[in-house]
Amino acid sequence: MLNMKMLLLYLLLPFVSMGQTVHIKDEKIVYESKEKLSLPAHEIFNRIQQAVPKIIDSYMLEEQSENSIKARGELKLKTPHHLIRTVAYSIKINSTERGYEYVIDSVIFKEQERGEKPIIKPSRDVLDDMDETGKIVGDTEKILNETDMRFQKLLALLKKEMREG
Repeated sequence: MLNMKMLLLYLLLPFVSMGQTVHIKDEKIVYESKEKLSLPAHEIFNRIQQAVPKIIDSYMLEEQSENSIKARGELKLKTPHHLIRTVAYSIKINSTERGYEYVIDSVIFKEQERGEKPIIKPSRDVLDDMDETGKIVGDTEKILNETDMRFQKLLALLKKEMREG
């Protein structure tokens, strides 16, 4: 019985490990959720205002209202020295009566050889590269996995800042 379970695990492992982990909605990369906090709404928004500039690289405020912030940010991905790869995105965070909600979208990938013009791709085009064959699929999967890891880290930092103030 144990051998049968191990065999099944080994057979399924390649399929499970190949799956990308980025969050996809309408064929684009989108992260959205709600988090609960036991704080007054004004305190939640104060924490959002303090946290967002601290945790977002290349922070640029786009819009702000009495309970919402929308900003742009960038993530620098690991690359060989001759290559620069960044992920630009938009994040909107709303305070609610019971916590906050966020949406990360408008994800754009920029890749540039040093001294050359950058190649800019919306997330939909990068996701389409997963349909290709050969080396491009492996490279794209690495980029998507690192992007997901960086967004997950950003969201964990946001959650920590919101809880601890």
